[in-house]
Amino acid sequence: MPDNKKFWQFRNSVDNTVELLLYGDISQTSWWGDEVTPRQFADELAGLGPLDKIVVRINSGGGDVFAAQAIGNQLEQHPAEVTAKIDGLCASAATIVACHCNRVIAANDTTYMVHPVRIGAYGYYDAEELRKYIEALAAIKESIVSLYVKKTGRDRDEVTDWMDATSWWTAATAKENGFVDELVDDEATVVENRGGMLFVNSINTGLPFNKAPNFVQSSKAAPAAAGGFVNKNSHKEEENMASEIKTVDDLRGAYPELVGKIEEAAAQEARNAERQRIQDIEEMCLPGSEDMTNEAKFTKPMSAEDYAKAVVKNAKKQGDKFLAGMAKDADDGGVNGVEASAGAAGGGEKKDEFMDALKAMGAKK
Repeated sequence: MPDNKKFWQFRNSVDNTVELLLYGDISQTSWWGDEVTPRQFADELAGLGPLDKIVVRINSGGGDVFAAQAIGNQLEQHPAEVTAKIDGLCASAATIVACHCNRVIAANDTTYMVHPVRIGAYGYYDAEELRKYIEALAAIKESIVSLYVKKTGRDRDEVTDWMDATSWWTAATAKENGFVDELVDDEATVVENRGGMLFVNSINTGLPFNKAPNFVQSSKAAPAAAGGFVNKNSHKEEENMASEIKTVDDLRGAYPELVGKIEEAAAQEARNAERQRIQDIEEMCLPGSEDMTNEAKFTKPMSAEDYAKAVVKNAKKQGDKFLAGMAKDADDGGVNGVEASAGAAGGGEKKDEFMDALKAMGAKK
């Protein structure tokens, strides 16, 4: 399996107990239509043999709902006692995994977030296709609401309102609302603003820092992060991150906001250049060259400089053709065979070559 598809890690398997680490995005790609990756997870879980306890350590801003549902259901159906341990952030699809666990424990300074279901659609769609997407969103939302109601014991309308409002909670509020069963005092959660993105315990949540609620932004670790990273292994992590960025997709995953700004700036520059190219071509258009101009602008695009050269060549070609036509007309009319005639008797008058040519042409008829 490609490394970029595996986002989980089973570790510390001792005495029929294992930890499942879910740090970062829950799948970079959707598990919808993917049979290989879910099977890989199931095979790894089964390969651990009989287990008494599974501890799911979560620090994630969410990800693919289908991946979260598949993992959550496999954990819920497992005979072992499954406990979710929130180490930093549990948001979006990560909450689905947590709610499938038998018990949820959160450190006091961690954060919980639920929000409306979203779908990423790329391309062009007609009304019927969009309607199907909306129906799919509604169905997915209902399944998540049912899971939340089962976990919290709260009213369906109340849970739906929480989702629709995009609710950010402290661990204590999440416990009050029924999503967390126990609070513990662990090591302080490290919240950082790295390039405008929210990092929790060195994990990119995929969420803009300025979109996080005030209690997250103003946490005790956030100010220290403004001037640099507070983690002791931060330099090593930055080196590892740099070594892992080998493709455009890697860069986009690590710095989505920066890549987005670069791409938008490049797109705007390209749009401006194209408008200028078309304007320059239109300003050089000569009467009779409309077809060539349209080709240069659209069907056979060329730069304004190349178009200018083409216009000069075409004008020279047309000029040569015109002069050749004039010479042929003169030959056909006999003008080139007319010799100069003597002046009228009495002399002294200026010879009119034009009239002489006309007379000569009349004499040949």
